[in-house]
Amino acid sequence: MTIAQTNDFSQLEDAIVALLKAAVADLRPMVSVLTAADLADVKESLQRTPAIHVIGQGFAPQAEADPRLLRLTHTWYVVAAVRNVATQKSGHAARRDAGPLLALAMEALLGEKLPGASKPLTAARAPAGQYQNGFFYLPSAWQAETVFRKTRFAHP
Repeated sequence: MTIAQTNDFSQLEDAIVALLKAAVADLRPMVSVLTAADLADVKESLQRTPAIHVIGQGFAPQAEADPRLLRLTHTWYVVAAVRNVATQKSGHAARRDAGPLLALAMEALLGEKLPGASKPLTAARAPAGQYQNGFFYLPSAWQAETVFRKTRFAHP
């Protein structure tokens, strides 16, 4: 892999989506794997469910002794999104649907090394699930580390 390819950390999302699509390929009903771009202009009442949402949360630089390197920790939310109004007031049925779907997604990602990443994916602290209007969103959080390298050096 070239330095330019390694520096292109936009490929992380594609790799996460591909792993999740493979994990849900045989499920019925069909499970959609959607990115933030897929969800940007969709009203909640019209969104596809069941689904797994892949939402990038940016990156944070980590300390690095070599000034020509930038070690980045990228965080991704992977969210099981379901709709079930059988117990709309309590949300119990929706929560029961989301749990196995998120477990499947987590199993697909756990320990995977993405292209351009320097370490396998690791789980991170995730926000709490949220229930509203028959929809339940159960998130997990994942971190990938990349090392961005300077390709051109100033000459004295």
